[in-house]
Amino acid sequence: MNYDNPDAPRPLSQEDLALARNLSEVRELRQFFFKNLNSSLRAVFSHCEWRITCYEPNSAEMVIICPNMAVYKRLRNKAEMLHTRYRNLVQCDRTRFCICYPPSLNAIYEQEIDSRRYRSDWFSLDDFDDDGLF
Repeated sequence: MNYDNPDAPRPLSQEDLALARNLSEVRELRQFFFKNLNSSLRAVFSHCEWRITCYEPNSAEMVIICPNMAVYKRLRNKAEMLHTRYRNLVQCDRTRFCICYPPSLNAIYEQEIDSRRYRSDWFSLDDFDDDGLF
C-alpha cells in the first residue's frame, strides 16, 4: 500500500531556490527604490500598483499603474528622473520604464534604454522630419 500524501510538501528543487533568490533580490530593489524617493513621491507611489521585473540576460522592467489621471500626470512629469534612478538601481544594460492609467488609451508613457547599442543607433531615421530635425 502506498501511504504517500499528495498534499504533503515536496523538497525544494534548484529551480524553486533560484526563484526564491530572484524574488528576494527584486523585493530588496523595490524597497530600496521606494525608500530613496522623497516623501511626496512616496505618497504618490503608495497609491499605485507597481513592479520591478528583472530578466536574463541583464535587462529589467518597471511598470507603474496609476489609480487616476492626476497621479499619472504627476508621475509623467517626473518620468525621466524616475527612470534614471531605477536604471541606476538595477544596473542593467537594457531597461524598460512604463507609466500608465489603463482607462485612458492616451495615458501611457514608455521609455526603453539599451546601453549596449551605439549612440548613433539610439535614433532611427523615422525620428527625424524631412529637414533632419525632430
